[in-house]
Amino acid sequence: MFTKTRLVLVLLLLVFSAKVFSQGSDKVIDDFTFKFTFKMPAGWEMKDMKETTDKDAISYSFESPDKKMTIMLLAFKLSSVKNIDDFIYNLEKDISLNIPTKTGEYTEQDFGKYDMKNAHYKDNKFDESIYYFRTKLPEAPNNFVYMLRFITEAKDYTSDSETAIKNISGTFTPTSE
Repeated sequence: MFTKTRLVLVLLLLVFSAKVFSQGSDKVIDDFTFKFTFKMPAGWEMKDMKETTDKDAISYSFESPDKKMTIMLLAFKLSSVKNIDDFIYNLEKDISLNIPTKTGEYTEQDFGKYDMKNAHYKDNKFDESIYYFRTKLPEAPNNFVYMLRFITEAKDYTSDSETAIKNISGTFTPTSE
């Protein structure tokens, strides 16, 4: 009996240790040029990164370990504060981005030096959550706008993927001062 109890305790300790270890292996993405940071969970891979020749925009793409979700991050460096609604309008209408139809209204949040709007988009093939951020620093030499886009096939969109999206997007922070 004592051996079974000890075995159960050891197994619980191993499971708890594995959970703590996996949480500790989040990867922090810090872009010092485009002034943002966020955390990617363990196992996510960066698939691509491209910067424009003028060094005024960059794009990243990441893929989840199970290949059921991708993230596209676009960042733009600007000489002034951009109207966030104009930014959203231009991206939603950009044919090359192929963003599905928005469902529902935007949610908004103001963090002082930056603000954010997000919405859910859906068509027959994809479920997407898109977060738009912009810095609001009129005295700064540069301001930035960002699109953090989570793309999931409609058949793979679950409450777990929604939780993952909220967890990742919740770590995104513009770092411009």
